[in-house]
Amino acid sequence: MKRRWSNIVTENFSYKVVALFISLILWLTILGRRDFVLSKNIDVELITAPGTQVVAQTTDHIKVKVSGPRSSLKKFLESSLSEAITLDISQKGEGVVYVDIPLNKIEVPLGVRILGVRPNQIQAEVVPVRGQTNDEQKGQ
Repeated sequence: MKRRWSNIVTENFSYKVVALFISLILWLTILGRRDFVLSKNIDVELITAPGTQVVAQTTDHIKVKVSGPRSSLKKFLESSLSEAITLDISQKGEGVVYVDIPLNKIEVPLGVRILGVRPNQIQAEVVPVRGQTNDEQKGQ
């Protein structure tokens, strides 16, 4: 009986070792390619025209849902680039404005895909800065 097992193990041993390494490489490759999904809250900063300010907005942060490899998602979570998104609304004027969240403004590492943004639009109320007259605003 011992001789049979030793023959089974040692017979074509080099082929068995190569097959074992190939199967391990394939297994690790497939395991590593699985995409994970997570969400992150990102602050929204609105830039207004000189002499105006935002007095109210529906939310000051957005929830971004992303997917990708675990290592890339870890970089995304730790990145200071994705802490806040700055949107210029100076061209929209005063009053109630609706600001769409552009996906290209959200910086993500290579391999990470943005699945969705909630909310995808923010409502803000822009008014002139108090204490300034129209003449002072025009002089800026």
